Formats: sequence, C-alpha cells, structure tokens
Amino acid sequence: MKSSIKLCIFLCAFLFCFYLLFTPSLAFSPSSSNIYEGIDVSDWQGFIDYSQVAASGIQIVYIRSSEGFSYVDSQFENNYKNAKAAGLKVGFYHYLTARTVEDAVNQATFFVSTISGKSPDCKLAMDFESFGNLNHQEVNEIALTFMETLAQATGRTP
Repeated sequence: MKSSIKLCIFLCAFLFCFYLLFTPSLAFSPSSSNIYEGIDVSDWQGFIDYSQVAASGIQIVYIRSSEGFSYVDSQFENNYKNAKAAGLKVGFYHYLTARTVEDAVNQATFFVSTISGKSPDCKLAMDFESFGNLNHQEVNEIALTFMETLAQATGRTP
C-alpha cells in the first residue's frame, strides 16, 4: 500500500515537472542571418566608455530605456548619445513588469513615449524575465500583447 502511494506521488511530481519543462513558450525568429557582437546596458553599468566598447569589437548595444509603467533608465540618454557617437548600432528594450494584458498595453505605450524622437538601428525589444505566479499561458499572452501593441504604435516589427 505504502509503495503504491509513493509511486502515485512520484508520478504526479514527474508529470508536473514535465508540464513545466515542456509547455511551449512563444518566441520570435530572427529577421535576418546577420549576427552582430553586442551587449545590453542599463544604469546598472554606470558610465560607459563607448569608444572602448567599439574598440573591443562590439558592434551593437541594446539600451534599456524604461521599466514598468513610469521608470526611465537614468543612463538612457547618455547611453544613446554616446553609443551613437562611437558609431555603434543601437537598439532599445523595455523591462516588462506587467501582470495582465492591460498592464502590457500600458507599458508598451510608455516604452514608445520614452523612445520617441530617437533613431534605433535595430528592432525594439522587451526583457520579460520576472513572472511571479503567472502561468505559461499568461506569460505568453502578456508578452504577445506587449509586442503587438508596440508594433501597432510604431509601425515597426519588434
């Protein structure tokens, strides 16, 4: 009797882990076969000497512009100006904290307003890595809503 209970518990745990590991998540494929050496930056790195970055072989810099509903990265303007001046390709990303599709729409709108007037060389992107208690389906719906809203608002494929 005890061994059948242990087996049942083991099978339930196995199936749950299998579900978590193999439930598909959506991803966007690359738009070309070009591969660039690059880095992503935010205020966590402080002041960056972009002439040294370019001299090291880096070709592209993805710059965090914003996070959540109202935070603009404190180094966003400096990173943009200095990376462009060093001749680097520049892309922007938003750190997504949305927990609903409505949040995703609002954060995409905030991202678009933050980068308004700038000229990115690369696709716009999101960094969505903290999911809290969201399930796979909710994560995918929020991410897709953010990207679709971004595409509609900018006319660009993110």
